[in-house]
Amino acid sequence: MENRAAVESVEASMPDLSHLGTGLRGKRELGNILGVHGPQTPRGMQIADGYVRLVEKTLLEYQQSRERLIRFLKEGDIDDYFRAQDCFESGVHSLHRAILYLDRLRALGLRQRDGSPFVPRPRDLEVLTNPVKERVRKLRDLAEHLDKDIVSGRLPLEADIAIHLGWNKACLGTAEIAYVDLARWVEQLHYFALLLSRVELVVREPGSAQPEEESA
Repeated sequence: MENRAAVESVEASMPDLSHLGTGLRGKRELGNILGVHGPQTPRGMQIADGYVRLVEKTLLEYQQSRERLIRFLKEGDIDDYFRAQDCFESGVHSLHRAILYLDRLRALGLRQRDGSPFVPRPRDLEVLTNPVKERVRKLRDLAEHLDKDIVSGRLPLEADIAIHLGWNKACLGTAEIAYVDLARWVEQLHYFALLLSRVELVVREPGSAQPEEESA
């Protein structure tokens, strides 16, 4: 039987990010083939490629987790809940890695056309702040070490053996992340992945000046 209150709560607290779209990896690959993407060094290109891959993976896992959790609340099939757990855990892992990649991209000193940093300082970008990175890392680490804790007997017998998905947040042990916060961080990461994947065709009259190359 459908739990209408739970469905409405999850739909409201776990934003739908389908509007962000996917296909970033394909666009990034096309841009690489055309030679229109930065950064301008092989190492920088490799880091950017890895970043785009992980951001898209995070988005897909988040969306799948949301869809399966809502389906579980509507139809009551416990397998949907388990798949939602699996996808959420995978999404947290890739989110953690994507943040590390974005930190590395910032360290490369990439610049926009106007000379401003391609990736802002952490104080100007929430997802790169230490409190956010610590929250993501804590949940990721607890999930990563869960199997060892179970096998070794360190996990309390009454504890969950996977990330618990509530109506508005995910929890594991002492770690928790609100869905609305996670969605906001994914959107922030997606913004830079989109810039690194965008392919534009500029049509100019014969003899006109060529467009300037993007610094990033």
